[in-house]
Amino acid sequence: MMIFGPRQPEIDIDVYLSPLVEDLKLLWVDGVEIFYVFTFEIFMMHVMLFYTINDFSTYGNLLGYKVKGHKACPICEENIASH
Repeated sequence: MMIFGPRQPEIDIDVYLSPLVEDLKLLWVDGVEIFYVFTFEIFMMHVMLFYTINDFSTYGNLLGYKVKGHKACPICEENIASH
């Protein structure tokens, strides 16, 4: 899912992500029955979100970090000069 441009949800990103979070909870806790064609067996598959790829501003929106202005690097935090 890509959300970008001047109409991006910014602080309201939870509205867009809540269906994904609910699906991931279901897939991780309960799992889903899957038919494996190679062995003709049904098994329970559990799924997790391993990582996401984001640009810097999205990283700030999703994690609640300040990514603009003074000491804006969430990785360096206090150990960076702002000039």
